[in-house]
Amino acid sequence: MPLSFIQGYYHSNVAEAGLLYSLNFSLSLVPFVILMNWLYYKTHRNILIAIVFRVTAGSFNELFATHPDSKIIQTILLSILSIGLIVGDRDFFLRRANSES
Repeated sequence: MPLSFIQGYYHSNVAEAGLLYSLNFSLSLVPFVILMNWLYYKTHRNILIAIVFRVTAGSFNELFATHPDSKIIQTILLSILSIGLIVGDRDFFLRRANSES
């Protein structure tokens, strides 16, 4: 949120676009983080894969100059994919950690 106070910065532009787009930005972090963590752990903690995923996602949004409404659709699609991963790989997402007692 502090970045939204810097004029001309991406987060400032999102804040100026309206509350819906600001909320979408915040909510879009959840499925994005789920996907990044899933990739990271499924590739045996290969940080390069997570970095490539992050850079690719950011680059495509900039390259195609997506409209804020398109980013809402993107958030919905990423959420569906994340839910699908959670349901499809329940053991990975919903298992309890071993306690060290």
